[in-house]
Amino acid sequence: MLRSTFSDWTAEQLHVTQEELDDVKLSPVFDLFISRIEEARRRGAADPLTTITTKRAGGNSRACTKRMLEQLGFTAAQRRAVHRLLAGSPSGWPGLLRLYAVSADLTSRQRQYARRQLQTLRSHEPARSRSRAGCSVNPATP
Repeated sequence: MLRSTFSDWTAEQLHVTQEELDDVKLSPVFDLFISRIEEARRRGAADPLTTITTKRAGGNSRACTKRMLEQLGFTAAQRRAVHRLLAGSPSGWPGLLRLYAVSADLTSRQRQYARRQLQTLRSHEPARSRSRAGCSVNPATP
């Protein structure tokens, strides 16, 4: 069986397009988190996925992951949402990475939760420049 990429699997599970995932930088975040997980595994962590969580990871690990997400341009609200989306939450959501690792299909409840996190990522875009905001430097003349 040919296993789909994380991005393909996520798009299928959440019923979104690749463009929507690209807009929230999901692939770079996935790569970042996988590198953090692999490093934790190499160092002998009992549960390497813990290294990307905001609650259970050690202070240095949290700080390193935070800096890496900031370099990708994520705001504080986006960093929280991307952690919840991929790493899970204390409320019982396992996170997309764990679900992908076991090739699980999301339940409708899990899909709703994940789509809310995607919405949070989209709704907290950095401040737009004048040119991106559709503002014109020169006023329009009638």
